[in-house]
Amino acid sequence: MSDGVISFNKICGRLCVEMTGHLASPLSIGSGEEEHSDSDVVFRASGEPYIPGSSLAGALLEYSAAIKGEEETKKMFGMPRGGVPGSRDDRQSRIFVYDARIGQAEVGIRDGVKLNEDKTASHMGKYELQFVERNAPIKIRIEMIEREDCIEKAKSEITGRERTEEIEQVWDRERQWIYLWLKGFESGELRLGARSRRGFGKIAIDHARVKVFDMRKSDSYKEWLDWDWEQADAFEGAGSETIRIEDLEQAGGAGREHCLEVLLRISGTLLVRTYAVAFTRTEDIPDYGQMTVGGHGKQAVIPGSSWAGAFRSHLVKTVQELLRQPDWKEAQKILNPLFGTWGDTEMRNQELHASGLIFEETVIDGGHGLPVARIAVDRFTGGTVQGALYEEIPWTGGEIILPIRWRKNGLNLTDDEICGLLLWAVKDLQAGILAVGGETSVGRGIFEPVHGKDNLFLDGDVLTDEEQKRCMQAAVLWVKGNRKKENTR
Repeated sequence: MSDGVISFNKICGRLCVEMTGHLASPLSIGSGEEEHSDSDVVFRASGEPYIPGSSLAGALLEYSAAIKGEEETKKMFGMPRGGVPGSRDDRQSRIFVYDARIGQAEVGIRDGVKLNEDKTASHMGKYELQFVERNAPIKIRIEMIEREDCIEKAKSEITGRERTEEIEQVWDRERQWIYLWLKGFESGELRLGARSRRGFGKIAIDHARVKVFDMRKSDSYKEWLDWDWEQADAFEGAGSETIRIEDLEQAGGAGREHCLEVLLRISGTLLVRTYAVAFTRTEDIPDYGQMTVGGHGKQAVIPGSSWAGAFRSHLVKTVQELLRQPDWKEAQKILNPLFGTWGDTEMRNQELHASGLIFEETVIDGGHGLPVARIAVDRFTGGTVQGALYEEIPWTGGEIILPIRWRKNGLNLTDDEICGLLLWAVKDLQAGILAVGGETSVGRGIFEPVHGKDNLFLDGDVLTDEEQKRCMQAAVLWVKGNRKKENTR
């Protein structure tokens, strides 16, 4: 090193972590292109979908700040915009987040439509979304850099121990970040991509491996330069570790959300349509059928958006009846903090709210497709309409667990009020009054409780009748109190 170069806060260690798992739900990372749908997935030049490092880093930063606080998170991810350049507080991020690799994956297109008050399609309300199907393998790689000031801080914290433990203490502190992220993925509180509040972007991590390099050793730089993520023995030997699931107990975080779980059974047939087959019509493919994983017809799914739409529509009507409020749009405004701002050209000037509820995409356990041929009948002649024969495959049988999540203290409602509002819809869902999906007018989409089992859980515990009554009463008081506030404005 020349005399004119000043060494300041040099790198003294690196920690490399690789998380291996799979997509536990569909994933949508938009590229900004609209070649195949209204929102296309981002692909590599070689044709494989992936998660850009910037998207992954943003999700990790937001989650970390919520748990550890902004000041602590700045030390890892760097100063945000607005910091003073060149000052001692001006920090470059000391974490490198690589593009997350997605292995062999199915890419599909889902269509959706926005419904109006009459449960018919709104004008220009049709949309299509490209996504990566669940179960695709994923690999996340992160590199954390240690500098001299980290070691100096460790020195000041060590009392009565050898200085050789300085770097080990730093590694232990860095592992807490890894445990935090792993626990966030495991709990479902840390999600990636778009539509994460409607069940997308959930990652299941199977295991994590760590490799540390102590750059204070004379041969460490050469070892690091010769090391490669792709080597078969990359995470073997000195400085290597596999993180066990029980290690997650050491992490903070998780538990930021409440989760209401509802056990349901399909009492008849269900039809959440998918029209993807319409573009590849052949004699052995129906006109449309129940949405299934990968479109293979083996595992039926109900999207989170379908659940959210059914709950919101039903609760709006309940609020209207409770307040004797005929104005549908005003009733929508009351529920905006829970479900997000209702998109309407007449409401664009109001304050926007993101949805405070997370409706998981549910996979139906059991059941099977039931091919049905139907015709349209002329109401005057009683005969069939020419060319009106069509085929469909609804789903019959099977059980589901519907999880609905919300952030603790994240809304201007108490937990009892939120739970009570949801229970209004859940009770009608269990009673067969609230139907989900298409063709509900002919009896499809009706559910019932699973007999012989507890059917309602809050944070893993059975929700008792007394607790249910308390929550629903709290919801009534909140809705009526909200109406009074509106009247005094």
